[in-house]
This record gives sequence, structure tokens and C-alpha cells, in this order.
Amino acid sequence: MGLFKQRRPRGFQHQYLYADERKDVLKDVEERAKRELGVTDDKGKSSHEDRMRGAFLNATKYARRRSERRLSGGFILSTGVILLLIVLLVVVWKFLLYFN
Repeated sequence: MGLFKQRRPRGFQHQYLYADERKDVLKDVEERAKRELGVTDDKGKSSHEDRMRGAFLNATKYARRRSERRLSGGFILSTGVILLLIVLLVVVWKFLLYFN
């Protein structure tokens, strides 16, 4: 009856070769204790995310320029805005042709 009952695929389990799980557990315990005592700063995981995001943004010229323009307040045309302008121009063109 292999036609009606399909096997479920085996789940993926990746084990790191060069990771120290004990060290990670100790780090988590320390962070939790610092959080409970109120000693930790607010930069915990967000600083790591910002560093990663910055590494990827600085890797390419296009992404770096785009982020600089966004931070400086420059206008970035998205695909939706461009399509909306094209549709608007076509409607105005048809309107002008209809009434001339």
C-alpha cells in the first residue's frame, strides 16, 4: 500500500564540529543572571544584529549607498512607486486622447 501512505521525511539534524556547547550554556546562564540583577546593558543581542547587518551592508557598494541615502533622507524609488507613476501616466495619456 505504498500508493496511499507516503513516508515522512527524516528531520534534519546538524551537529557542529567546532562548537563548545558547555561554553554556550555557561554564557546563557551568565546573561540570564545579569539580566535578573539588572547589571546588563541594552546592547545584548541588538548589537550583534547591528554588527551582522553592517557587515553585509558594507560588503556591497549598492547596499552601502542605499543605506546612506536612506539615512540622509534621500528619496528612494521603489518598484511600486515606479509602477504607480507609469499607470498614472497611461491614464492621463488615454484621458487626453479621448477628449481631443
